[in-house]
Amino acid sequence: MRRTSSLDLPPALLTRFEGFVLKPIRLGESGAAVYRCSAEREPGRYLKTAPIAAGLHLDREAERLRWMKQRGLAVPTVYEYGTTDSTEYLVLDEVPGLAASDPTWVPLLPSVISALGEGLALLHRTGILDCPFDQRISSQIEAARVRLATGQVDEGDFDESRLGRRATELFAELLASVPSHEDLVFTHGDYCLPNVLLRHSAPDTVQVSGFIDCGRAGIADRHQDLALAIRSISFNFGAEWAPTFLAAYGLAEPDADKVKLYTLLDEFF
Repeated sequence: MRRTSSLDLPPALLTRFEGFVLKPIRLGESGAAVYRCSAEREPGRYLKTAPIAAGLHLDREAERLRWMKQRGLAVPTVYEYGTTDSTEYLVLDEVPGLAASDPTWVPLLPSVISALGEGLALLHRTGILDCPFDQRISSQIEAARVRLATGQVDEGDFDESRLGRRATELFAELLASVPSHEDLVFTHGDYCLPNVLLRHSAPDTVQVSGFIDCGRAGIADRHQDLALAIRSISFNFGAEWAPTFLAAYGLAEPDADKVKLYTLLDEFF
């Protein structure tokens, strides 16, 4: 853990968290820096920062978190969003639980995988009639187009099966794969293990206790989340666990073409 004075943060944020101990959090690949902030007689909270030029739009994440909180979903409370110098930041409260990717959960793997499926099913049951966040495929492809045109797509960070290919080639493949129908639900947008928190519901079982990193949440095809969840589970624990996840979610056979589409789309974000 480090005091604020030893961290590479804008002066205004150093002052804002003077007296706090900040522990960098290494999970996630969003490009944001996340710190757990603790101080005597203060509740635990998290500071999330990103260069404004990175285009992460933490204000949009704040809007989504507030909307989700109002609907009873277990997400962090937003204390503050702001900008200072060339940095944007979020201050959030602490949601109880440990990320599903934490090694602590490995001995309880069957329960973990089932909890991930049940948690996603719960999230997808959120009503969307008044949801203002459009993540339909047309909206996401346009966002991908902008990121491609502005040089924000990291070709060196593609999944192993796509390493060595050009982003322009993948974008052409993406355009050719757009489905004619979307099965729309409220989605997390990046439902992978580090973004799902778990806690014990009994000595040998676990349940989802919260969702974090919700900047891409909104109305989208359910396969947006299913695809990234299957990929994350397969990467961390093996593809043989995907059927357990899908059974707990309640879908025996996902649309294979959509699973491929949404993992391809994720290369642009």
